[in-house]
Amino acid sequence: MSEDEKAVLKTITYYDGLDYSLTFNELKTYLFSASQNLDPERSREGPQRASASYGAGISAGLENLKNKKLIEEANGFYFLKGRPGLPSIRKERNEIAKEKWRKTLKAVRWLQMVPYLRLVFASGSLALKNTAKESDLDVLIAVKHGRIWTARLLVILLLSLLGVRRTRYEKVAPDKICLNHFITDKSLYIPRKSIYTAQLYARLVPLLVEDKKLIDEFCEANKWVGEYVMGWPGCFKNKKLDIKNKNYPDFLEDPRFSNRALREENRDNSKLKAFGEKILDTKFGDWVESILRKYQLRRINSYHLTHKSGGRVKADDESLEFHPDSPELRIIEKYNKTMLRLGFEDLTEKPSFDN
Repeated sequence: MSEDEKAVLKTITYYDGLDYSLTFNELKTYLFSASQNLDPERSREGPQRASASYGAGISAGLENLKNKKLIEEANGFYFLKGRPGLPSIRKERNEIAKEKWRKTLKAVRWLQMVPYLRLVFASGSLALKNTAKESDLDVLIAVKHGRIWTARLLVILLLSLLGVRRTRYEKVAPDKICLNHFITDKSLYIPRKSIYTAQLYARLVPLLVEDKKLIDEFCEANKWVGEYVMGWPGCFKNKKLDIKNKNYPDFLEDPRFSNRALREENRDNSKLKAFGEKILDTKFGDWVESILRKYQLRRINSYHLTHKSGGRVKADDESLEFHPDSPELRIIEKYNKTMLRLGFEDLTEKPSFDN
């Protein structure tokens, strides 16, 4: 099997585990490398500037895999043989995602007033628009270094007042914001490396960007993603959604998200944010950060799921990550089982827990 065939098969098989079929352009954008020894010329500028041979290689790989009865295509969507229902599932979940995106953006509009927030990304099934009715709303938040504990508590308080925060006690929380990952503007590097984390971060969608330079810094800090995803960093940088600059998905035809409706609101939120940071950028703010650090660490360390086997919970001044039931092991296990069933043991992968 050629390297192009392996790369296409890996990508389609991975997304099969998410019950998700892919278009040709999505394959070009999020294509896995067959091994981690990819050609850097293919991925440096992302799929938008990829050579003609790159697209031709994917086309040839798709055709060969269809001839080998490993994959199928219907209405422009590619999926593993025997999974013809995936395009319909994708369409249904995409419709569900529209309302979830509206609710997410409504909450993020309020987050613009929170001091120290620098970046907010949509993550997980929300970013993929692959949400079920019971799905929560995953976000990744970057805050000012030295104020991670203050910023986290302020976000928690605001979203709790709005009634849209998922709490630790909710097993299922439809349409609630899941605050499971915070990093700082000085600790943008995410060390966990696997096919799962690479696709997760390649799929991030910017919701709130206070400083566009941080996007470039995030890409540079996590250039390892390009060892797995051929389209990195173009697949990430070319996403246009950013609530601060009033860019929204095409499917959000809602007057509440028009430039006119948000212009005054953005101005008022910026003033509140600046006022809050002015008060807290002091010795008093240092004292508050210290107190909140001790309080939150005590609660985190005393929570029984913090030390659960197979999960990942990390809490320090650089990052806060709360995944006691991380889906990574389940998704990669499903991917590996499918690869073994297809007879491609050499294409199996390890989770980042093993790195």
